[in-house]
Amino acid sequence: MTSFLLMRHAEPDYSGPRKWNAPGWGADLAPLTDLGAYQVIQQLPKIQDFKPEIVISSPATRALHSALVIRSALQASFKVEFDLHEWVPDQSFHWKTLKDVETLQADFYRLNGEWPDGETRPWETLSSMRKRSLSVFRKYFNYKRVLVIYHGELINSVTGKRPVAYAGLVPLELNQEKSEAISL
Repeated sequence: MTSFLLMRHAEPDYSGPRKWNAPGWGADLAPLTDLGAYQVIQQLPKIQDFKPEIVISSPATRALHSALVIRSALQASFKVEFDLHEWVPDQSFHWKTLKDVETLQADFYRLNGEWPDGETRPWETLSSMRKRSLSVFRKYFNYKRVLVIYHGELINSVTGKRPVAYAGLVPLELNQEKSEAISL
């Protein structure tokens, strides 16, 4: 059994991407706000008590910035995992505005994150996010304690917990033999 501590990134500052009207994944370039950095610092005692052997992170800047704050206080290995990226609202990557994302997200929530039988939507399903997350976690079964810094919707896909606050922590046990997630 491997213990994972899942952490949602802290509060992002989207002013830069908005200033440049960055479409699509341009929003993933957003760092943390000052409050966001403070939110991470507030979680450091719990993270230190967990004693992670390795920290893995989404490639999104807001997750990497959260990891940077944490790494300054830990003696743990670090790895960026591409498949821990944010939920994909349009798998063609053609969304341009926040309104586009909000419309797709409303459809996602209305359908509880899954496409109706026989239908497709542009957005990534909850089950797809779960599969993607668990495939990354399985690579870390050789560790006892792993800190994962990524996104609220992906944490929900694995644990069923929603909402997860900025810098929120969710413990998880993953059974290597069955690869089943068990929230604590």
